[in-house]
Amino acid sequence: MGDDDDGGYCKIYDAEDSFTGLVQVMLALIALASLYVKRQHEVPRRKFMTWWLDVSKQGFGAFYSHLTNMLVSAIIAGYTRGQYELKDQCAWYGINFLIDTTVGLFF
Repeated sequence: MGDDDDGGYCKIYDAEDSFTGLVQVMLALIALASLYVKRQHEVPRRKFMTWWLDVSKQGFGAFYSHLTNMLVSAIIAGYTRGQYELKDQCAWYGINFLIDTTVGLFF
């Protein structure tokens, strides 16, 4: 959460708040660590280059999806109008993620 001007709403990323950057780095490390653990336990073990190409493809797709959802969440939260405003970027990210992983899976 940032300063008082944000109204106490959750932000996905804020350049002035190092905690949001730390959360993003931790998410990346957890994702990479899970892929490493999976590599250690796969049977039969693929060649490193085959594994690396698969991981890089998955990583690029996940990064693109995450970055797009972050941007869309920030844009929507900044432009909500009406009597009931939802300026919480984290809530919009959750909604975008849910739509992306359910509806986006079939279309």
